[in-house]
Amino acid sequence: MAVGLCLLAGATAAEWRGWTLIKVGGRDFIPGSDIKEFYGFAKYVVDGKNATFLMPGFWMKARVGSSEISIKGVKFVLSFPVVGQGEEVLFSRTDLAKLIDPVLRPGSIKGAPDFNTVVLDAGHGGHDSGATGPSGREKDFALRTTLRVAALLKARGYRVVFTRGSDTFVTLGGRVALANRTKSAIFVSIHFNQSDNRFARGIETYALSPAGTYSTIDRWPERNLRSRTGNRRDGENIALATAIHNATLRRVALTKPTDRGIRRARFSVISGITIPGVLFEGGFVGNPGESRLLAHPTYQQMLAEGIVRGIENYRRAIQE
Repeated sequence: MAVGLCLLAGATAAEWRGWTLIKVGGRDFIPGSDIKEFYGFAKYVVDGKNATFLMPGFWMKARVGSSEISIKGVKFVLSFPVVGQGEEVLFSRTDLAKLIDPVLRPGSIKGAPDFNTVVLDAGHGGHDSGATGPSGREKDFALRTTLRVAALLKARGYRVVFTRGSDTFVTLGGRVALANRTKSAIFVSIHFNQSDNRFARGIETYALSPAGTYSTIDRWPERNLRSRTGNRRDGENIALATAIHNATLRRVALTKPTDRGIRRARFSVISGITIPGVLFEGGFVGNPGESRLLAHPTYQQMLAEGIVRGIENYRRAIQE
């Protein structure tokens, strides 16, 4: 499974009739007590603004007013903040259906196809260098890491399709078109981050924002709420992002990475694809310390091993 938990093999969250729907700001929210019952948590504790769901070997934590939750130590950014109401905390129905349920139970995602092919998309390329920093350029880090991922996947029997396998420029539309021509596949776009803050660091992984929700990086969010082609795979997208993010953080744990969380955005390469896909950001090119790390072949190999382990974890999870 994506985060190591297997729950209820029966009714899906959408089919269960026991949900209590509470309107907040015109949206449906669901109380934590219902979540406890449906998923079989042993304990649900609200202490002030903090809520904790517990069962042996597993936990989920949230805080009223925050859009971040932690599921077994992995950070997620919700579409809507957690709401407090009396002795309850409330989660949006969208976040339950589009994040919490597919993360906790990826095996319950309806219509999740098996795959034997991975479309690998090394970000930028050619005249488009992407982010630049003291130890190199994003396009180079992305390609080197992607080639390492490909070698590991091929050794495990997967077919690999590159959007670019060398230092060439490919349009975003071209990347999407290639992904959509590829059968029995998932899509993984590999990037490295940039920020005006030279001390920014850490790993983050993006799945496509569900229809009607805000992107975490939209400049004009009110213009950008409509459904995209990739939303047909919302469940698979978030489960794949979780598996890759979690496995990669574990693989590079000795370097004490900053977990920037699993986030939602409408990047073009994951908006238009018809297969499950994610965009992975492996660190900040402009951070002097992290840039040195990103340029090192050993660290690139570690990132690649984490990504591949995540892909395999996801595949096992949807087959359960």
